[in-house]
Parts: sequence; C-alpha cells; structure tokens
Amino acid sequence: MKKCIGELWRLSFITFLGFLGSLIAGLMLNGSEIFDPRSAGFAYFVMYGISTSFIFAFYHVRGLSNTITAAVSTSAVIFIIAMAWMPVVNSVIWSFGVNLSVIVVAFLFERKLENIKQWKFIFVGVYYGAVFVLLTLLVSLLTKVEALPSSLFQRNFLDGLWLGLSLGVGIEIAESIIHSIDLHVHAKQETKRIIDLPVPAAQETQKIIIEKSKGERVVSSKASRKKRKSV
Repeated sequence: MKKCIGELWRLSFITFLGFLGSLIAGLMLNGSEIFDPRSAGFAYFVMYGISTSFIFAFYHVRGLSNTITAAVSTSAVIFIIAMAWMPVVNSVIWSFGVNLSVIVVAFLFERKLENIKQWKFIFVGVYYGAVFVLLTLLVSLLTKVEALPSSLFQRNFLDGLWLGLSLGVGIEIAESIIHSIDLHVHAKQETKRIIDLPVPAAQETQKIIIEKSKGERVVSSKASRKKRKSV
C-alpha cells in the first residue's frame, strides 16, 4: 500500500509539472485560445501536454514495458476524443504518432542523456519539433494533399519545439524535487536506524563513521604537506 501511494504521488507530480510547462508555453504562443477544443493550440498544448506528461511520468515510475501499454491506451483515448473535431486519418496519425513517440524520448531522457543532464529539455524540444514536421508530412501523403506551404511545416516545428522544451523543463524540475525528497527520506531512515540500534552496535557504527572521518583528514593533511614540500 505504501509503495502504491509513493508511485501514485510521483506519477501525479511529474504529470502535473510537465503539463504546467506545456500550458505556460501554449498561453505564451496562442493566448487563451488554447482552451478552445476546436483549436490546434488545445490539441498541442492541452491534450498532448497532458498525455505526453503522463506517459513520461509512467516511464519514470513503472519502467519501459508498462509504459508501452500505457502509451497505447492513452493514444486510443486521445484518438476517440480528437475524432470530435478532426478527420479519422488525422486523429489516428497525430494521436498515436505523438504519444507513442514519447516512449523513445522518455527512454533517452532517463537512460542515455545523463551526460547532458542540464540540457536534456533542448533535445526533447528539437525531437518534438521534428516529430510534428514528420507527422504533418505523413498526413499530407495519406490524405493526398497536393502541396503544403513551408510556413505550415515551420509553424508545426515551432509548436513541437515549444511543447518539448516546456515539457522537458517541467519534468526535469519534478524529477529533481522527487530526488531531493528521496534523499531526505533516506537520510532520516538511516538516522532512525542508528538510533534504534542497541547501544554497543550504535556506538560501533558511530566509531566507524568517526574513524573514517579521521582517516580522510589524515590523508588530506599528508597531501597538504606534500604539496607544501613540492612548492
């Protein structure tokens, strides 16, 4: 039960901050028009903002295998909702294309981009910009639209870029906060464990910690003397 509650609050917190980021970006770009269900801003920054944040959070909490199921289920729900104002082909391509692509970027975000930790959100932004352009092209090919202006691809790239950037920043902040809370909880548990130990065991644990600290100071002192001699 405790594990379930812990996973639930993490899932909710990451989803909320990710969606909050996309909502702020949508308001900056399109104003309150994003709350109109018939607008592209609503689809990009509200509907996809919620769904992609949820899939990101699900990957963080439950891992890859469960995330695939969650992404497919979420895509199906978004597809049903989107059919209210979009043609069926467009709904299928955008709903499944945007949400299933989250699996790839979530995997890279969590596992492969640790070396560029502070800049992961930029990668997510460029990735989503590229996804939006490719999905626009795919829709045009399947619906046999003769020619789309370059301005449409540019606008969709910028929408995807802003969605990815804002989503990435929100999720990065959420994960940093969760990591800090986990460290704090772990430190409290270790302190409580030492306090609850029998007196001899607790003293022995404290002695080990003190000796380790003294050893580090001795090593540091020897290194300082060597440095002075070399000077």
